[in-house]
Amino acid sequence: MLKEIADMPAGAVGFEAVGRVDDDDFEEIAEPVLRRELAAGRKIRMLYLLGPELREYEGDALAEELKFAARHATSYERVAVVNDEDWLRPALRVLSALVPGQLRAFPVAELAQAKAWVAGEGERAS
Repeated sequence: MLKEIADMPAGAVGFEAVGRVDDDDFEEIAEPVLRRELAAGRKIRMLYLLGPELREYEGDALAEELKFAARHATSYERVAVVNDEDWLRPALRVLSALVPGQLRAFPVAELAQAKAWVAGEGERAS
């Protein structure tokens, strides 16, 4: 299942994958939140926590997320992926070259830093 992370900084949204994640999870949990951000005219700044409680991530769920991201590619400003799996980091480096905006991986121990980065905390206003 996907759960919305309630304690995200202003200007950012976050989701945690727990147990088994399927395509309904994205459509019912994440997509409405992301659409709300877009409807408000905001760029998407999203944190994705794939922590130790994640057991299975179905291919259909990933496909739904990728379809949404492709339709709204220019709307993503920053995405932080928080995970301790070593195999995921090289895949994220490849993916970051293919998507507009910034994509960055963080270990679970740096969750607070990931939240701050995705929200742009500490940056100067232009």
